[in-house]
Amino acid sequence: MKSRMLVNILGAGMITGALSSGAMAQDVDAAKELMKQNNCSKCHATDKDKVGTSYKKTAAKYKGEADAEARLSEFLRSGKASGEGEEHIIVKTTPPNDKAQVTNLVQYILSL
Repeated sequence: MKSRMLVNILGAGMITGALSSGAMAQDVDAAKELMKQNNCSKCHATDKDKVGTSYKKTAAKYKGEADAEARLSEFLRSGKASGEGEEHIIVKTTPPNDKAQVTNLVQYILSL
């Protein structure tokens, strides 16, 4: 009985710690729906480059970078391409999305 309580307490502490550290559970379906709504697949694909870089290549590029999520989120919301001086097409065709939606989308892309 005591060991079961200890396991429950430790499990609850780990969940609380993960949530308080800023970890957010991805909603993959919502990320894919946002991609669909914004016509991302016209230029991007998961595994191959099209007009734009593949999502997997983007994830690999930013792997291990502490500020990757913040940088990609800002890029998608602002449309300012790093070093390219061009606006991202999403900004030209759709209004900026909710910050939480963009964060979820970026987390999904970075998980690939």
